[in-house]
Amino acid sequence: MDSLHFFLQALASYIAITAFLIVLNVQKQLLVPGGLLGMVVWLLYLVLLGPTNVVIATFIAAIVGSCISQIMSIILKTPSVIFSLAILAPLVPGYRAYLTTTQFVSGSYKEALVNTTTVLTLALVIPIGMASGTVLLQLYRYLQTKSSPEKSI
Repeated sequence: MDSLHFFLQALASYIAITAFLIVLNVQKQLLVPGGLLGMVVWLLYLVLLGPTNVVIATFIAAIVGSCISQIMSIILKTPSVIFSLAILAPLVPGYRAYLTTTQFVSGSYKEALVNTTTVLTLALVIPIGMASGTVLLQLYRYLQTKSSPEKSI
C-alpha cells in the first residue's frame, strides 16, 4: 500500500466515523477523539489484512481498539460506549452483508453461502475481540497493582 492510498484511507475513515458519531448525537468534544480512534482501528485493520485474513485482522483490531477505548474513556472521563461505537463503525461487515444479499438475489447461492459464513463469523469476532480487549486491560491493571509494593501506614 503506497503512502497516498494510506493517507486517503486515513482521511476517509476519519471523516466517515466522525459523521457516524454526529448522526448518533455524540458530544462535540468527543468527536475528534472518537474519529481518531476509529481511524486508527481502520488503519490497523488494513495493515493486518495483508499478512493475515479478514477474521484475524478484525479480531486484532477489535482487541486493540477496545484497549485504547478503555484508556481514552479514563483519560477523558467519559463512558467507554462512545468510543466503542467508533470501533464498531469501521469493523462491521456491512459491504459483505450487502454483497451476500446481492448474490442470493442474483442466484449465486454458493458464493452467497460463503459470504454468509464470513459475515456471521465477523459478527461474532467483533464482540469477542472487544470483550477480550477489556479483559486484557483489566488483567494488566490487576497484575500491575499486585506487583506494586503495598504501603503500610
